[in-house]
Amino acid sequence: MAVVEVSIVPIGVPGTSLSTHVAKVLKVLKESSLQYELTAMGTIVSGDLDEILPVLKRMHESCFGPEVTRVLTQIRIDDRRDRKGTPEQKIRSVMDKLTDR
Repeated sequence: MAVVEVSIVPIGVPGTSLSTHVAKVLKVLKESSLQYELTAMGTIVSGDLDEILPVLKRMHESCFGPEVTRVLTQIRIDDRRDRKGTPEQKIRSVMDKLTDR
């Protein structure tokens, strides 16, 4: 199971707010069957990497339009093959270690 962090930013849009663009990108993810969590700085997606990658491409492409001709997409992939894991398990593992000290 893979855990992927993605941040998609349109470049050159008027103003400083990006929430309209983020909502457009998130709609693509919401229409998929993937598990995800929106954060203040990006989105965490978990599932099978073969299912995630095509969705990431659609998310990237969804940003383009009349006022957006450049998009910066950053992707970080944690692909663990020895056992299944979730973002919640990763957080719990760190928190358990924090309370042990």
